[in-house]
Amino acid sequence: MVKIFIDPGHGGSNIGAEGNGMQEKDIVLDISKRIVTQLSDYSGVETRMSRKDDRFVSLSDRAEQANTWGADYFISVHVNAAGGSGFETYIWSGDVPEETTRKQGVMHAAIIDEINETDRGKKRADFAVLRETSMPAILTENLFIDDPDDAAKLADSDFLEQIAQGHTNGIVTLYQLDENGSGEVDEQDDDDTLSQGTMSTIQSTLNNRYDLSIAVDNIYGPETESALIKALQRELNSQFNRDLKVDGIWGPNTRRAVINVRRGAQGNITWMIQATLFGKGFPPGQIDGIYGPQTEASVREFQEYEGITVDGIVGRETFSAMFG
Repeated sequence: MVKIFIDPGHGGSNIGAEGNGMQEKDIVLDISKRIVTQLSDYSGVETRMSRKDDRFVSLSDRAEQANTWGADYFISVHVNAAGGSGFETYIWSGDVPEETTRKQGVMHAAIIDEINETDRGKKRADFAVLRETSMPAILTENLFIDDPDDAAKLADSDFLEQIAQGHTNGIVTLYQLDENGSGEVDEQDDDDTLSQGTMSTIQSTLNNRYDLSIAVDNIYGPETESALIKALQRELNSQFNRDLKVDGIWGPNTRRAVINVRRGAQGNITWMIQATLFGKGFPPGQIDGIYGPQTEASVREFQEYEGITVDGIVGRETFSAMFG
């Protein structure tokens, strides 16, 4: 069970930024509640908030709540002020694990994709809630309350829903959450092998996760392969800042941009590898985004069949054999 701690900034006597007849503490509480509501549509996730109403909570207490609960990810929601416009995110300016930086990239891209506002960049700061939390943590600054154009959007309930949806999309991507009642990606028979309808599930997941519209026909053809390349290009852009054109074409730029994926890896790129292996007739046991022994065995089998280096690692050579 993934534990997501949502921290609406400020509260009570600490109103935060203000402008255009609004106060930060109210806006971020609204956004945070929307995130929690949206995440309730997904299985395998728990949420907790540092405050659920208009009360003061110290910075140290916010971090302590998350630490004591054993949160997997800490998200502090804010709006900005003091000149400017647009969206930016922060992680701690000290020594943070690579995981924190990677998650900032995924979250930042997901929110920008949803709200389509000026991107002020991924930044670092010595904020207490980022410094004192023991898990990966991010602070989001969602537009400027003292900018008239930004403020008009922050006063719009539909736009606040979009901001929340961007946060939710990032969390869903990071932790590969499934919607309640939507069916599992790794649809299985009782003998732990993939079912005959798995390709349809893959196609539906690509459509839902990456806003595509490919045919759900249970056939692995050029359309599905191109969709998997598009999904890979998006993940490389969001996770590793590759700046690829998302065109579904396996070209030299995409080939140079790929990373080495090996046993122990987890995430959407691993899921794509598993989906491609299944489509090409090398079923990996489950399509769950976890690069375990069965996935490695399928990769080795595929590499041997293609006459390339048999090392169980999916890098440029193996990706090219899959998509070239």
